[in-house]
Amino acid sequence: MNIRRFTNRLFPMALAIGLCLPLAYAHASTPVEFDPDGQGGGGAFTIGSLDWLPGSTVIKDEIPLEDDSTVSAQAYAHSALAAAVDPDGIVINPPGLNVSYEITAFLANGVEITTNLDGTVVLLALDPANGDNSFEMYYDDNPNANPLGGTGFRDGHLILSGQLTALSGNFTASNQDSPFEDLDEFGANNWPGTQTISGQGSQQLAVLVQSVDKDFFPSGVDLGTILPFNNSQVVSFKQTNPSMNFSLNPGGGALDPVDTGVVNGLTGPDLLLQIDPNNAFEFIPPELACRVTGGGNDTAGIFENGAAGWDGTVAEGLITPTVTNGNGRGKKTQQLNGNGELEPYRYTMGGQAGANTAQQPQPKGEWTHSNHNSPNSLKFTFHAGTASAPDGTEIDEIICTDAGFCFPARPAPNKQIDFVGIGTFKNLSWKNPEVTHSVGVVDAAFYDIQPEPVGNKPGQDPATYHWFQVHIEDLGEPGNKAEDGAVCPEKGSGNDPFADPPVTDNVADCGCGDFYHIRIYEGVVPTFNADGEVTNINKDDLIYEVYGYINGGNFQIHPLTGFDLK
Repeated sequence: MNIRRFTNRLFPMALAIGLCLPLAYAHASTPVEFDPDGQGGGGAFTIGSLDWLPGSTVIKDEIPLEDDSTVSAQAYAHSALAAAVDPDGIVINPPGLNVSYEITAFLANGVEITTNLDGTVVLLALDPANGDNSFEMYYDDNPNANPLGGTGFRDGHLILSGQLTALSGNFTASNQDSPFEDLDEFGANNWPGTQTISGQGSQQLAVLVQSVDKDFFPSGVDLGTILPFNNSQVVSFKQTNPSMNFSLNPGGGALDPVDTGVVNGLTGPDLLLQIDPNNAFEFIPPELACRVTGGGNDTAGIFENGAAGWDGTVAEGLITPTVTNGNGRGKKTQQLNGNGELEPYRYTMGGQAGANTAQQPQPKGEWTHSNHNSPNSLKFTFHAGTASAPDGTEIDEIICTDAGFCFPARPAPNKQIDFVGIGTFKNLSWKNPEVTHSVGVVDAAFYDIQPEPVGNKPGQDPATYHWFQVHIEDLGEPGNKAEDGAVCPEKGSGNDPFADPPVTDNVADCGCGDFYHIRIYEGVVPTFNADGEVTNINKDDLIYEVYGYINGGNFQIHPLTGFDLK
């Protein structure tokens, strides 16, 4: 396809890091302290947002596009700060800005571009596996940013950096046939002989902060802060010069020249657009700034009509128990494998926690854990929050630990996540649950489990509701492989933020496979309050527990996005 087909109607650009999500920030921006010259004497201001000068963005090497195709491209953008805005919307012009110093921003991201059957609609998704993904903000006491040359935006002192976590938007072409406009209509035409299709659009982006210099942001910005950007896009360029280059390296140096061809947007190979961004600040405590998907090998997030969720696939695990207590009534039926050992607990699990939302007091999600075999022939499905689970089941709280992520897992603020909630059993069967193992069934409490009623048969008892806790360690890709020499404790890192006292300081080894641990507690016939919440849940008496490094499937911890923050 050529860009003529690309631009002949409004098209959605759903971009995100693993989450093709529209952004909708329902919360007021977080006021922050901003010192634009880094305690150089100008003083700090309380601000609600930053307003950036018009700049340029480029999508590299993929114009024209084929119909019904998917390609990956690299995108770059840069701009300089124009002013700050206080929490009441009053513009603040910091003394000396763009005279004695400047603040610039640079963004790079890989992008997946998908066209429909006739090429009239283009979908874009952030592609973290290909290309660079970085956001950088610089202070420079030598204000040398050159919009036309594209230089000076990536030098000076780095004051903030992060990763793009979401982007969505649209672009509408107002013409796709000649006569075309000149690409550069800002003052003198510095791009003689280069024309452009014309059009306009808007975007929303989110950046997850991963480093910050406190001399410039004394308070209000920290690891886990989200920078939500609003951005307009337009061609031709009427408010700034179109950039001829973009910096490839921090500190300046090597440049990547822009080649739009004779008609920007038609001939390619690059597409150049004018941008006009501004951003606010949304502080999320680091321990709450993540979510998780788990299941099959591809657990990046499933998106239908802008919603993120679980695709129904499952990861796999097994653990071989030892008998710790054989007392009790009933025949002691124990399945042995071919080596005369107890048959392991074989289980699968999958779901997601944190979309939408990961915010307290009521995060959302769904989780399903199924036990398929054991020495007791135990079989069941336990689930919470899924469409088929009863009202009152839920993901109740999510806590992240162990900062950073393992390569090549997609960027996230943490490697470990725990969540708790309420679930129910269905399709429950077993032989002799009174035999207590080192993992799995604990004592005769399984006799008291009432699974969900089946069908419409009258007189069935209501299901018992059970507290549960899941601990996950996302230690790279693929999730079920470990490296030689890795230190992989049998019970994982040992972190448990819900313990008393909490255990949160243990660091997992990125050479290990993904780890999974679930605990389910004795059930209750639920009592509900006026809000439909269970008020008499048992959080003390453990009846089922399995753990281990998974031998199939994958877990992925993600940073939050605007969708998760609704």
